[in-house]
Amino acid sequence: MSSTKRTILFAAASVIALTGAQAVAQESRTVDIITVTAQKREQGIQDVPVAVTAYNEEFLLNAGVRDLKDLAIISPGLNVTSTSNEFITTARIRGIGTVGDNPGLESSVGVVIDGVPRARNGVGFNDLGELERIEVLRGPQGTLFGANTTAGIINVVTKRPEYDLSSHIQLDYVGGDASGWGVSGGMTGGLNDSMALRLYGGIRERDGYNTVETFGGPRTEAEDGDQDFYTFRGQLLIDFSDDVNLLLSGDLTKREENCCGAPSLVSGPTAAAINALVPGGRPMPGSEDPFSRVIQSNRGTGQDIIDHGFSGELNWQFDNFAMTAILSDRDYSLNSGQDTDFTGADIVFRDAENNTFDFGNTTFELRFSGSTERFEWMVGSYYSSEDLVRQDAIQMGSDFSNFLGLLGGNPGLVNALANGLGGAFIPGYVPLAPGAGAPLGGGNPLGDTFTQDGESFSLFTHNTWHLTDSTDLTFGLRHTTTEKTATFDFGDSNTPACDVWEAVFGDALDFSTPLSQAILTGFSLGSGVPAASLQLFGTYTCLPFARDVFSQIDNTQSLEENEFSGLLSLSHRFNDDLLMYGTYSHGYKAGGFNLDRFTQAGSSAVDFTAALADPTSYPARFDPETVDSFEIGIKTEWANDTLLANFYLFKSEFDTYQLNTFNGIAFFVTSIDGASTQGAEMELLWLPDAMPGLTVQGGVTYADATYNEFAPTGTPDVDRLSGQNFSLAPEWYASGSVTYNGTFGQDMTWLAHLDARYLSEQNTGSDLDPEKHQDAYTLFNGRVGIGSADESWSLELWGRNLTDEDYVQVGFDGPFQSGSFNSFLGTPRTWGLTLRARR
Repeated sequence: MSSTKRTILFAAASVIALTGAQAVAQESRTVDIITVTAQKREQGIQDVPVAVTAYNEEFLLNAGVRDLKDLAIISPGLNVTSTSNEFITTARIRGIGTVGDNPGLESSVGVVIDGVPRARNGVGFNDLGELERIEVLRGPQGTLFGANTTAGIINVVTKRPEYDLSSHIQLDYVGGDASGWGVSGGMTGGLNDSMALRLYGGIRERDGYNTVETFGGPRTEAEDGDQDFYTFRGQLLIDFSDDVNLLLSGDLTKREENCCGAPSLVSGPTAAAINALVPGGRPMPGSEDPFSRVIQSNRGTGQDIIDHGFSGELNWQFDNFAMTAILSDRDYSLNSGQDTDFTGADIVFRDAENNTFDFGNTTFELRFSGSTERFEWMVGSYYSSEDLVRQDAIQMGSDFSNFLGLLGGNPGLVNALANGLGGAFIPGYVPLAPGAGAPLGGGNPLGDTFTQDGESFSLFTHNTWHLTDSTDLTFGLRHTTTEKTATFDFGDSNTPACDVWEAVFGDALDFSTPLSQAILTGFSLGSGVPAASLQLFGTYTCLPFARDVFSQIDNTQSLEENEFSGLLSLSHRFNDDLLMYGTYSHGYKAGGFNLDRFTQAGSSAVDFTAALADPTSYPARFDPETVDSFEIGIKTEWANDTLLANFYLFKSEFDTYQLNTFNGIAFFVTSIDGASTQGAEMELLWLPDAMPGLTVQGGVTYADATYNEFAPTGTPDVDRLSGQNFSLAPEWYASGSVTYNGTFGQDMTWLAHLDARYLSEQNTGSDLDPEKHQDAYTLFNGRVGIGSADESWSLELWGRNLTDEDYVQVGFDGPFQSGSFNSFLGTPRTWGLTLRARR
């Protein structure tokens, strides 16, 4: 362990040891008053037969949690990563989750904010405003929360309006490489005896913590990883009577940033071709240092994000039952630029104008609940309608053709092809001058448009039968009908060089036939270019985004699914401080479509030929995913209810697991025979009577998440996963925090907080390449502060990633660069000051 880490741990231990005589005088605290809504009704956390951890407002403030990515460092078993833009943010629980930029793929971990499910993880990772608590539910939660919760739920509850008038403001200064500032604040109060309002707003700006070498552009921004956004949230509570209330909510967030470049992790032999075109365009083998945070990018990575919506929640208490109705409507839009080759050479790129994503989602939930002496019941329905539009255009840059020539080992390959092939099949084709750098056809500037309309309707029931005073039987069932319609509207690529290859070798471009090999040999003799180089050139020149024949595959496809999910749980309370339960649950994740030109096998000749014959056979669809899960939990309280210690054993078996992987050109989703995760968890919360200012919280998760053995799919990147551990799924997770609130002087308080997170070794790449291996690492965050006893003001100094740990979030293949790998890095050390004022 490094000396810096020892110092941090010693300081935390010293804080605990020295605080006994300075504790804040307060009433005794107990763990059994923690309330959660894990079963959509308020219950004590130790009475719920669910593996759930709750984090209250004070803890979330001390840990610096503003969005759900911040939550990962304090929640055991939770892992959150992001890749090429903020929309591609993925949560995993117990090793289960799916990363990728295919918006047709839905999440395994559901995100619910104030009772409203967010249909994709990425649309739920904004500033969350004023938080009351966050609950992390582990394991399938499909009975109450519906499809796409096969791994768990992150349930966010924000603060509701209050009638007592209060306001607050917060000023933040951020230092270090990612320097910046922020202002946020809010107020709440009663408008009259039956209406209360809460408003919140914030503005934040941050410099980029990655330096960009632009090589003359057209990119001009010299930083990456910056942030510039504002957010606004408003809530109006109307109490019509003691039994009827309506909560109206609206929010808007707008973000503009440059994200996310990816430095070189490993440079392969193709780096020489990059540097021959643009000296320094990619580090040469042996000179890579991704943690220097220097990125080679001649194209822009600008992101423009708008997320807004409203919701209404009606609660009506009748004589012997209650009704809750929640209506929401949300819209999310993203314009995203990308330097798709992740080098200083101008090979392939996406510009923000032609790379867009728009997502609209309307939901309505209606549920009734009630109870008798022996029975608690709930029935309900849920409806969701979503409209998704994706526009995508991969364009060839000015270095594309010459880069392919250099890959063939012959700098004159482009000219040789122009003379040997172009003149024969393209009248008027002018050979390129050596080093001219003009693109072969210009790629796909118009772009492709993918639309997907989806509707889902569910009926569900969730009930608890009190068999005895100490034994409960909980059972639930949900039926979900899902309908989706996807339309593929491919733009015209108009790439003359690809026209040549299709004219010679046919639309399928199958180079494996004897005839194709004979033709390649003939061209090789005529041009002096090796046959293998010619084949490589043809393959890369005629990738799906460059092929006119794909415009023939404009079609519409649909699917309809009917699935059941449910649970059965038996729990027994042996005494006031010991609950044990066993639960079986069945979950469901909807099937969908690959909203991309790339087929399951990347550019399979067989699939492509079939698609030409019958456009509706284009292999875009992937199957639904189901899971059967078993869990045993033991929930205990000790030391006069000041110590919570819970233990869980779990095993989840997935069928037709939805696997998303990257083949060096694009992400694609396929269904494999299955996967599983199994392991154990422990969580602790200690509120000692002897030191009433001290709070200790933490947990440990062991999760063995593996793919089942499955038959070869014909795709090497998929086949190598058979029987292996998941990517981004360390076996061990551990997190812990120590917080102390003390007093000094007459009316002053002080705060010390330290939290830490440990992850064991893991592979960060979806295809498990050894180059993407990440060793075990530990992250530390800390906070110290002073303030007034009446909480009218406080000043805090904080730091994140205190030891400046270097780690890779996600590793991936360098596009078009066999043997090269890039990486999206974790955030470096940041520190700052926070001033809060309340009244």
